[in-house]
Amino acid sequence: RGRLPLDANMRQMPLHIVHNGVVTRSVRDTAAFYREMERVQRNTKLPAIGDVTGPSTNRLRIAVCTRSIAREASPEVTELTHKTAAVLERLGHRVTAIENPVPQRFMDDFLLYWSFLAFALVRGGRRTFGQSFERSQLDNLTLGLERHAARRLHRLPAALARLARVQRITSRMTSSYDVLLTPTLADVTPRIGHLDPTADYQQIIDRLIDWVAFTPLQNATGEPAISLPLAESASGLPVGMMFSAGRGEDARLLELAFELEQAQPWPTLWT
Repeated sequence: RGRLPLDANMRQMPLHIVHNGVVTRSVRDTAAFYREMERVQRNTKLPAIGDVTGPSTNRLRIAVCTRSIAREASPEVTELTHKTAAVLERLGHRVTAIENPVPQRFMDDFLLYWSFLAFALVRGGRRTFGQSFERSQLDNLTLGLERHAARRLHRLPAALARLARVQRITSRMTSSYDVLLTPTLADVTPRIGHLDPTADYQQIIDRLIDWVAFTPLQNATGEPAISLPLAESASGLPVGMMFSAGRGEDARLLELAFELEQAQPWPTLWT
């Protein structure tokens, strides 16, 4: 959070869970983007990322966790995560398995805030987008989130306060570990239609929360994270491994990503 500017609508959010960034095919390209971005606009409240061009010689204390706030990762993804942890150990890093320290209530709070953003979009659509805005053209997920928020708006202030405090938990974790390894997603890539946007809202949201179970934590805390396609499912599709660190430690993640890319290269368009 805070590395890249947000547009006016995003800045108005009471909690900035949306961030700009890049998706690249190599660590080099991600590092180059942030290097050049800092030359244009740098947030002086955060340590500079600088020109990261390769691995560091520093060996890290790395925690590994395969249980999200919502659920345990699937057996296949759990096994692939432990294989990634074994690669880190071979590289000389100290790896420790931990339990997820974030309370279950976090997901309820996060869903309420997410649904509140949909509520604001649906109720303020014409003011934001003009008279051409048509509520009837919105997808089932957005409309279902709006209904979820409308019934629970009285709970929003307390939920926002708890979401803002969750960084206290992750700060304690980053005082003991330099980096946290989790799967990016709780299961392998689903078949087309699993997240059918025309399905009933409850089906869509249940499947989304079940699958995207690890990433909401960094949305709430604003701490840096990077997803690397270090593993491959039995069906031959990439499986992401996510590494997160304390606030301002973006350079550490890029250095580790360079090291893992060299140790275990992933397929590209050229290989």
